[in-house]
Amino acid sequence: MKRTKKEFNEAVGVPEGIIDAGKRLYDDMKSQLKSMLNINQTEYDFDFKPTEPYKIGDMEIDDVNMKVTLHPIEGDDYGSSNMQVFKAQKLKDDDKNVVFMSVSPGGNIKLNIDKPVPEDWTVQGVIDSFEKDKVQGVSSFSHELKHEYDDFKKPIGSPSHVADYQAKVKFMGVPVKALQRLFYDLYYMDKVENLVRPTELYSKLKMKGVKKSGFLDYFKKEYSHILDAMKFNVDDLIKELYENMDEVENILYQIEDLDVDVDDMTDNEKVNELLRTAYISFSNTSGENLRNMLLTNPLEIIFGLSDNKEDYFQKHIRKNTKREDNPIEFYKDAEKYLKNTGRKVIKKMSKVYSLLPD
Repeated sequence: MKRTKKEFNEAVGVPEGIIDAGKRLYDDMKSQLKSMLNINQTEYDFDFKPTEPYKIGDMEIDDVNMKVTLHPIEGDDYGSSNMQVFKAQKLKDDDKNVVFMSVSPGGNIKLNIDKPVPEDWTVQGVIDSFEKDKVQGVSSFSHELKHEYDDFKKPIGSPSHVADYQAKVKFMGVPVKALQRLFYDLYYMDKVENLVRPTELYSKLKMKGVKKSGFLDYFKKEYSHILDAMKFNVDDLIKELYENMDEVENILYQIEDLDVDVDDMTDNEKVNELLRTAYISFSNTSGENLRNMLLTNPLEIIFGLSDNKEDYFQKHIRKNTKREDNPIEFYKDAEKYLKNTGRKVIKKMSKVYSLLPD
């Protein structure tokens, strides 16, 4: 059976209309913000309605809530914006399943934008920066719109997965570069982010006018991080930790309940202790995230979770602590995940090639 254009785009991972919607949304945001920019103001909250709804597949958006924060930093560059869709979710517990239900406000989208600017930023500098970064900006908007579209098509999510996802984001800030990179890779290759990669890629290709002949070179240049993440292996991680023992020691000195004083440890013991502690801390953080999500009734704080929620919580804890007796296996699991997921993501993104002009 011959597929329609809409069905074909869905199969590739780029819903029909999403790039045009991302471009229009970006232009509308710039137009709204331009008239509001004030050198004495760094936060802007505004609402607007597009002249025509943004249409993405069978989803329409006709109302936008936007929060833009200009974030002054040292240096003289205007950085690329960090964007995030605000998601309204409701926990559903029907005695059989515990899931998140996305609460759609009906055609409304809420976006938060953090824009790095120099300490001596100017109104014209911000305007010029948004225009200069248009390719990346439209791609980021399309990225976030795809998250919104995914929730629209499948409004049910896993609180357990969200808890792990949030823990990955937090551990991207751990003050050990080798571990920072690992948790960033795990975040970057998370299934939530992988769903939006084809849209993100196609937006950049379309905005830059890349044809089929230029696809491979552009992909290798723009998404080399996927290839780098696939190269992760435990031996290299351990080697890098040995080469940066100052980072290892600095974080161990901050842990109060170690069985052995850091100064009495060998380098091998220090590295093993860091890997063990990072794994346990990640698991605990994920568990805390999940418990906070499951606590929807004030009485549960006093009397504990309902039986169904408690069973769900304990299943999550068992999953995340199964490597407790041999923490190095957690990192080996990560190695396998990054390699296998990387291959799947590249295969999915390569389908975008078929959407390009000859």
